[in-house]
Amino acid sequence: MLTKIACASDMRLSWPQHLQASRTVEHAGESQRGMALALMGMSLLILAEDLLESEEATTEAPRQA
Repeated sequence: MLTKIACASDMRLSWPQHLQASRTVEHAGESQRGMALALMGMSLLILAEDLLESEEATTEAPRQA
């Protein structure tokens, strides 16, 4: 399923971009921990919305055929 998601063209961020965002936040220093957590929350929200839209698109396609 990850391959299908990674190829979705309507995602706001590509799968590699989501992974890079999480790696960047992971390396935040102690003094930046609050901002890092806020950014991770936003990243997760965007990922959840992208995955939901991708799933809805794949479930609606067979109905229209």
